[in-house]
Amino acid sequence: MRSFIAAATVLLVLSSSLAAQQAKPKSSQDLKGFTVPNEPANLQPAASVFHDSKYHVSYRVPAGWDTERKDGILSDLEKDVRSASGSMQVRGVSAMNYNPYPPTTFSGALFYYSVLPNANAQSCSALATTGKLKPKPDVTIAGIAFKHGQDQHGGMCTESRDEVFTTLKGNTCLRFDLVVNTFCAESSGAVEMNPQQLGDVNTRLANILGSLHIDW
Repeated sequence: MRSFIAAATVLLVLSSSLAAQQAKPKSSQDLKGFTVPNEPANLQPAASVFHDSKYHVSYRVPAGWDTERKDGILSDLEKDVRSASGSMQVRGVSAMNYNPYPPTTFSGALFYYSVLPNANAQSCSALATTGKLKPKPDVTIAGIAFKHGQDQHGGMCTESRDEVFTTLKGNTCLRFDLVVNTFCAESSGAVEMNPQQLGDVNTRLANILGSLHIDW
């Protein structure tokens, strides 16, 4: 029950952010609404629990998501998260390894878990609310208070959407980035992702954060 409530809290936050982000559909096909996700028959790897023994952080990774403990293997923090600090240390990153919406401009979803050592309440809060990040109201997930910020950017269209959550554990700032990447539809033949499809991907990311457990 606790995980369900936590995920629902994250979804409520992301839904509010998503409503402000979305442009109107750009094609008649998009106006048809939600397209049933194209899910592979046997998602690999199987669902698992990620655990960081140093900082005692755990969360559930769904099936069909690859996970690494270092950046640069299946991810690029500097490219995906333009608000990242050079002092941040990636402890885990999970990426969806299939496309649930092949006809659309979807190009990836990633869940980043990183830490900033030697932090305090002020620097941890700043990691989610300053610079290129737009501050959002604080949120409590599974009894944990988080600072929340949002960033979206791209060239001719919005190509990256990042929801940032930070919380202080001792003198270490824990940061979680929920990233959805797309590409511009112009001349590609692809269809812009509609709000329902983006909402579905955000739901998957929210479920990961909603499963978070921190041993204090």
